[in-house]
Amino acid sequence: MNSAEVSEEATRPHPGVERWRTMAPALRAAALPFVASRAMALVGVIIARLVTSGLHLGSAARSASHSGLLGWDATWYERIAAQGYSSLPRSALRFFPLLPVLARSLRAVPGMTVGMSVLVVANVACFGAFAALYHLVKIELGDEACARRAVWLLAIAPPAFVLVMGYAESLLIMASVLTFLGLRQRHYGLAICAGFLAGLSRPVGMLLAIPALVELIKDWRSSSGRERTFGIGAVLAAPAGAAAYLGWAEEIVGSFLAPLREQLSVTHRGVISDPFLTIGRDLRDLAHASHFGTTEHAFWAILLVALAVVIFRKLPAAYGWYAASVLVVVLTASNFDSLERFGLGCFPFVVAAAMLTRSRRTYWIVAGLSASLFMTYAILAFIGVYVP
Repeated sequence: MNSAEVSEEATRPHPGVERWRTMAPALRAAALPFVASRAMALVGVIIARLVTSGLHLGSAARSASHSGLLGWDATWYERIAAQGYSSLPRSALRFFPLLPVLARSLRAVPGMTVGMSVLVVANVACFGAFAALYHLVKIELGDEACARRAVWLLAIAPPAFVLVMGYAESLLIMASVLTFLGLRQRHYGLAICAGFLAGLSRPVGMLLAIPALVELIKDWRSSSGRERTFGIGAVLAAPAGAAAYLGWAEEIVGSFLAPLREQLSVTHRGVISDPFLTIGRDLRDLAHASHFGTTEHAFWAILLVALAVVIFRKLPAAYGWYAASVLVVVLTASNFDSLERFGLGCFPFVVAAAMLTRSRRTYWIVAGLSASLFMTYAILAFIGVYVP
């Protein structure tokens, strides 16, 4: 080695330093939105408790307010982490296992309760999702300002209080963003691992097979045989993650599809339905003042469809097909409960919103409305009125 090579070797940054330089901007971009959204959610919990005690609301409202960040579906994840599936009702099967398994692994930490471990896993994953989203948008669009807007809009989106609660959405978003990072940069090992985890986190995680297939077809001719093999692995990863859990269900309850059947039961997502008939039914209920129904979700359904058009027009095809597949699943439910949360779990919608808010004035209006609705939905959820 000559003196020039020795000098170059001596001045080359340590790999750890280089990785930190790559990660530091994303971590900094994630920090403030992460802290702000958690502060907002905690304020929502406090207000909900004051409202329920001051207005002497019923026992259901008091129970919801005291459950706080471990209310609604978070209660199920906490119970699964504490007791496992076998001692719970069959309906627990609809909650995929990644969150409770990770939470259960923290039980050995001194002073860590099961509920705390569920919240820790969900919130650490949320911070990772924010950082990964910043990195992906910056790489994809070359626009740091847009990447920052995307993180903020994800943090304060109206349904984003669930990212503070013990819900699996944080894990799904983080895994899906990492899957796209792997697919778009042909880091197929990352795409396979993240896709598998997405399939274990939520049933809709399986839909990541669609953007993986789109990317595989697009790159097929320019790929080597090895890349094609790993690309096929990326397509199969998310369904394989879900299949691992469904296979376990086959062994335990004798039905491979039991978790999905529970998800499709009338009391939960419901069977596949025509979205126009669903909206029409709810409008009739509203007109007759018989039931508020899911009419409030119609605006969000229209907004998601509009954002899907933007995604197809302005982002690579993989993003559009992923968003479209999620929309099909969401809009064909027999009820639209949790529609906003399902939309939040599909991160390209947030990226599209960030792209449309380049104007400073527009961004602050959208951000202000989002933050206001975040607080409103959080308070309503914490008093048991809104289904997150």
